[in-house]
Amino acid sequence: MPSQSYVELKDPQIAVRIGTYGPDDLVPDAHLLDLSLTIAPHLVMIGLDEMAIVFDYDPLIRHID
Repeated sequence: MPSQSYVELKDPQIAVRIGTYGPDDLVPDAHLLDLSLTIAPHLVMIGLDEMAIVFDYDPLIRHID
């Protein structure tokens, strides 16, 4: 069976204004995000465990933050 990789985010609060609100509408303080991603094995599995071919998540995390 091929390996699968997953990324899950559950209930982080995001302080954004999504949508259009009228003057008397209730505007939420935050939105909750539930996100599950399945990543294809060929994008994750590597033949050798060498630093030159290991994915660095730090730039991705900085971009998300």
